[in-house]
Amino acid sequence: MNPDTDITLSFEQILSATGRSREWLLELVEEEIVSVGGAPEEARYSGYQFARIRRAHRICRDFDAGMPALALIMRLLDEVEELRKSSPVLSLIGEE
Repeated sequence: MNPDTDITLSFEQILSATGRSREWLLELVEEEIVSVGGAPEEARYSGYQFARIRRAHRICRDFDAGMPALALIMRLLDEVEELRKSSPVLSLIGEE
């Protein structure tokens, strides 16, 4: 993403957009599902980070996943994306 055109959101805007609690978002940072520099409540969140937070929210909602399970699922999804980027064969399999 181009940082010049990327959106940035505050902690409060993320809370409002997701409808999740302050504690839940702080746990995402603590579990390293979302990386921020400095204090999470004072950080600015990029569009990429917001997309990860929304994905985490959907996984929690759809699968009733707890935070440890969510962290594992997100790491596995990241690995799958990296494998697809590095292997043309795997990217074709994902398109079926």
